[in-house]
Amino acid sequence: MSKPPPLKAAPFRTLAALCLVWVGTGCSKLPESADRAPDTVYFNGDIITMNDRLPTVEAVAVTDGKISWVGDVEAVAAAGGGHTRWVDLQGNTLMPGFFDSHSHLALTAAKLAAVNTDPPPAGPADSIASIQRLLRERLSNQPPAPGDWLVGWGYDHAMLAEGRHPTRTDLDAVSAEVPIMLIHFSSHQIVVNSAGLERSGITAQTQDPQGGRILRAPDGLEPNGILQENAMYPVALPILNALMTGGADTAAGDPPTESALQRMDDALQEYASRGFTTVTEMGATQLSINVLREMSRQRRLTLDVVATGISKAFTVEQIAALYSAGYRDRLRVGGLKIVLDGGSPGRSAYLSAPYHRQLSSEQGYRGFPQFEDASELNDLVASSYRAHVPVYIHALGDAAVEQATATIEHAHAAAPGEDRRTQLIHVQQAREEQLDKIAEIGATITFQVAHNYYFGDFHEKFIYGPRRTARLNPARSALDRGISVSIHHDSPVHPVDQMMLIWATVNRVTRSGRVIGHEQRIDVMDALKASTINAAFQFFEDDVKGSIEPGKSADLVVLSSNPLKVDPLAIKDIQIIETIKDGASIYRKQ
Repeated sequence: MSKPPPLKAAPFRTLAALCLVWVGTGCSKLPESADRAPDTVYFNGDIITMNDRLPTVEAVAVTDGKISWVGDVEAVAAAGGGHTRWVDLQGNTLMPGFFDSHSHLALTAAKLAAVNTDPPPAGPADSIASIQRLLRERLSNQPPAPGDWLVGWGYDHAMLAEGRHPTRTDLDAVSAEVPIMLIHFSSHQIVVNSAGLERSGITAQTQDPQGGRILRAPDGLEPNGILQENAMYPVALPILNALMTGGADTAAGDPPTESALQRMDDALQEYASRGFTTVTEMGATQLSINVLREMSRQRRLTLDVVATGISKAFTVEQIAALYSAGYRDRLRVGGLKIVLDGGSPGRSAYLSAPYHRQLSSEQGYRGFPQFEDASELNDLVASSYRAHVPVYIHALGDAAVEQATATIEHAHAAAPGEDRRTQLIHVQQAREEQLDKIAEIGATITFQVAHNYYFGDFHEKFIYGPRRTARLNPARSALDRGISVSIHHDSPVHPVDQMMLIWATVNRVTRSGRVIGHEQRIDVMDALKASTINAAFQFFEDDVKGSIEPGKSADLVVLSSNPLKVDPLAIKDIQIIETIKDGASIYRKQ
């Protein structure tokens, strides 16, 4: 906080007159709250607005949690009153708070209860031996209650010294009696030990479910403990539900335990410390919505949370009844999430051409779809359009993208109507003609650009090969077509760190320091918009968030440096100094 700068005094009506003059060049008309002095004024730093009509300004005024004025520092100083708080940015950079375009808040909180088996730098698991050690330590120091599972979360087979997934045999070496579940970082597959398979009733005779795979031992019959996609859900969901609620039965009316709510507090604080002011729960179940509602009821949500119900758990009619365009105590249900395929490192993404490296048991393998019946998918999307429910579609591989564009086109014809903004999620592989179609049908894209850094080398060697990896997350091609683009970390898949995502999108540098697909790099400003105003647009909130304009929520973040002015390779090192939600500071770097 600071005193106002020693500027020339002017009556408040001068401020109003100035702003009204500037309407045509970028300053909006003053809201009604501008008839009094602002509560807070930010000045003396770079201010990036994300508003093309007025991209940078000298000062921002906040009144009643909303931006009341932007523009010249002398004019806003003249409007200050005795109660106005003057915040000297001291050369730091102010911009809109980050709008999370795709992650899983409830799972991020639940993961805090599990054994951390993330690879470095996010965690300590760099080998199967280290995973075994971590599980043994938890089993010894904090054993699960009788009947409960021991859960590890975050392993990445591509980063393990053995270069493979753990199997039931590896987990049996930890315990043959306690059921163990190890969750892949992607959350698209799990590994369970023999006790876990027995508890789940999975045997050599168990058939693969539609949209899922039970991986087998070399004999082709006996399960090796790895369960993918729809094969994992009957095992994993009850365990994840217990982690989210602390073991409480919220469906029966029991509230989540205080320990579960505290983990949600901790997860929200992690987002806030990374500059986020709006967070998503993409793929909510009734249980996770119940947990979020309890957080909302207790007014413990420090950030706005948008939840989208997963189609596996909700009907369109149920989501339509829950849907709200506005927040109630910082929570709203924002639409329906549909999953068309899986993940790429786990080889369950649905591709139009085979995976680059075929495993010994594969021949022409290209992943598999979640929906084999196009009519079922078409009915689901068209019904959502008729019910005015926004739709968010997970489509990672290009064959899944083909399914997505076809079903959106069908839904537009079956249920013509207003602006849909249907969001396609991940879209790691999209051909040029598919991007043409996406632009034509008015869909939007959120790219999982963390993969470019974490998996660029791995994808090139094992998953996609050189040509397709060069097009991994083709953000430049999408922007060139006028498609709304946002970028996401998909926590708990990747760490909550938007500055790292901006760096990855701008530079496309892999773990090994190589640039793969330089032609798909985008400008820093485009990456900033992908983290703010574009994401807000995709969730129908761009009229109230995503840019620094009068009348919008004062959701702001203070950065240690201006991303537009530093070396692009230094963007990931920019620190979050402060996060401001509705005009109130919710995080400040110590």
